[in-house]
Amino acid sequence: MKPPLCRLVSLHLVAAACALFSLTGLPVPALADTVRLYFNPAAPQISFAAGDIKSALEKAKMSVETFALSDLEKTGNGNKIVLATSEDKAALSLLPDGIKSVGSLGAQAYVLRTTAKPDMTHWVIGGDANGAMYGGFQLAENISFKGFGGSYDSKESPFLLYRGMKLNLPLDKRLPTYVGGWSSHSARAAIADVWDMTFWKTLIDQQARHRYNLLSVWVHHPFPALVRVADYPKASLPDIQKYDGSVIKMDHPQRVKFWREVMTHAHSRGMKFYFFDWNIYVDYASTQYPALSKSPDNPATIDYTSKSMKALLATYPELDGFGITTGDGMDGTREENTEWSWKAYGKPVAEYLKENPSRRFELIHRGVKTDPETVSQFYAPLKSVPGATLTFSSKYAMAHMYSTPTPQWSSDPKTVARLGMKTFLTLRNDDYFYLNWGDPQFVRDFMAGIPVKESVVGMYIGIDGYNPTRARLYKDSSLNGQLEVERRWYMEMLWARLSYNPATSDEVFKNILGLHYPGLPAKDLFTAWTLASRSLPRVTELVMKDWALDFHWYPEGCWSDPGRCSGFRTIDDKSGAKGGFAGQDVAKGSNLCNIADSAAGKCGGKKSSYQLADEMQADATKALSLIRPMRSGGNAALKTALSNVRQMACLSAYYAHKIRGATFKKAGEKIKARDEMAQAYGWWMAYSRSMEATYLPDSFRNLEIAPDWKYADAAVLKEYTDLGGKGVPEFEEAR
Repeated sequence: MKPPLCRLVSLHLVAAACALFSLTGLPVPALADTVRLYFNPAAPQISFAAGDIKSALEKAKMSVETFALSDLEKTGNGNKIVLATSEDKAALSLLPDGIKSVGSLGAQAYVLRTTAKPDMTHWVIGGDANGAMYGGFQLAENISFKGFGGSYDSKESPFLLYRGMKLNLPLDKRLPTYVGGWSSHSARAAIADVWDMTFWKTLIDQQARHRYNLLSVWVHHPFPALVRVADYPKASLPDIQKYDGSVIKMDHPQRVKFWREVMTHAHSRGMKFYFFDWNIYVDYASTQYPALSKSPDNPATIDYTSKSMKALLATYPELDGFGITTGDGMDGTREENTEWSWKAYGKPVAEYLKENPSRRFELIHRGVKTDPETVSQFYAPLKSVPGATLTFSSKYAMAHMYSTPTPQWSSDPKTVARLGMKTFLTLRNDDYFYLNWGDPQFVRDFMAGIPVKESVVGMYIGIDGYNPTRARLYKDSSLNGQLEVERRWYMEMLWARLSYNPATSDEVFKNILGLHYPGLPAKDLFTAWTLASRSLPRVTELVMKDWALDFHWYPEGCWSDPGRCSGFRTIDDKSGAKGGFAGQDVAKGSNLCNIADSAAGKCGGKKSSYQLADEMQADATKALSLIRPMRSGGNAALKTALSNVRQMACLSAYYAHKIRGATFKKAGEKIKARDEMAQAYGWWMAYSRSMEATYLPDSFRNLEIAPDWKYADAAVLKEYTDLGGKGVPEFEEAR
């Protein structure tokens, strides 16, 4: 920040200089670069944001004095920042005349106002404490971009009321997450992180800044780690076992204290906390009580589960809700599944809330193996219970949120709206475990495509095939140990920021990239990152009709489950789960023309796979040209960011040639197809060698990168030689 003019003149000219400022109508700078920060320290959300503002000011070389909001009316001259809510009438009464009315503010909304007289003051006014916190984050960000001296007249309110995280995490070796104890490095390592308070507080703080406000933890059967049921005392875990055989010594009271602290911290950052489960599972409990089983006809299992549910509400007054899945371990009809879940979960919640009318609690019933009408029918008694909220949840984009921005896999949101209920959208990212994707416009288009928006209360985003806690993927050990949400910070941020306000401009993200990666040209980095990311969802969109689940398709590896599918995905024209690119149809909701129709010239005005491949190749080429002159200067984080963009661009180029090759082959143009697969091989090698240099191999729920990132090289080359290619094709990266 430039020093104020009053410092640049001799002391005997101070009064004259400051008088000159008054004549121009500009605020008179203070004699020192000091800002007084007023807020209510009793509101933890606001105090958190005030801390970020203070840090931003100090980085701008300004000193900060903090005061209680109640001291505002006693203040003297000087630069100020005021953090308040619309309920702070005394503070708002001090807004100068002529300032634009704050108006009515809803939950999580805020306005920013700047007044220039008698001194510069930035006002952050929230519709509630959460809104004031988000406004405080925005002001801190603005100060980081351009210092204290900006002028603001803006208002923001949430597009989606709840913007959530879906974390599939085991609580213990005996209490796995979906779908059991597979050999994923992330799942096996996660237990230590799950019981580490630093992990949770770091995650919650960062994600709150991004505007996430719902945290959900998904476990097969969480109760043995969370509650002690009087009639089933031995079902409570004696300690916490990790996959390596070691033990975390935490008894039941210690575990209760731990999770209540996690929930309280989440609330202090404006965030709700939920557990979700799958059914029917009685992990660990059945080893202590053999009468318990997965059978829906077993009354002992219903008794145990319903009493566990009541114990959960009694033990954790801070718990905001619970999510129910009538699967994947249930095989009954929709009516049978939902009746069981009502007896095991809905009825005990209704009974508890009737006995404790001051408690508020939400049940989220997922649409797995049921439907909105059936849930509404069986859970009708809950709707009349004070304090109870029943919400439906739809698997909106199946396992691939990175596909078409207008998915049409489910009619659930429309049905829920007709029933007068609300919907959460489950958004599954079983696409990118390594790559830090980032295309803001795709997210905006996704938000705009949400049907019957008035019935959609929010979303939660997560992965089934990977269990993200702390990074353990890097060959550079200095990068491991950071939280996964820190490693993939850009992708995480875009979804929360743009589901809070889809109108957030690209300039904001350019500025954020500039702060995150100083020394790199932010505008070019943003453009390259966007272009490299843009094409990857289009690949999935082109082939997703029968590849909708996670085991069908893993785009980072062009792979599928070898048992249920075919392993490496070829360009062949066989249809279905074991088929190749040319045999697939587009995702539901897509306006692309599939490969077979493109080859036959029957697109009817839709974008052909030839056109799509051309666009993908152009975007990849441009992205690579933009990052090619950028240098990391030996900084590991900068190097990783540049490698990430390069990896996405190379993978996009690979798929561009693969799609073109598949279309040519389907059209009977074998020579053109061969030439395209020669180029595809070159781009695959560029991609896989960059991934090999950066990342360790890993195993996930449906696949593994093993023994290294060269795992698919032979399969990629075979697509070329099967078309008559000889040896290894020559390749030179386009410039």
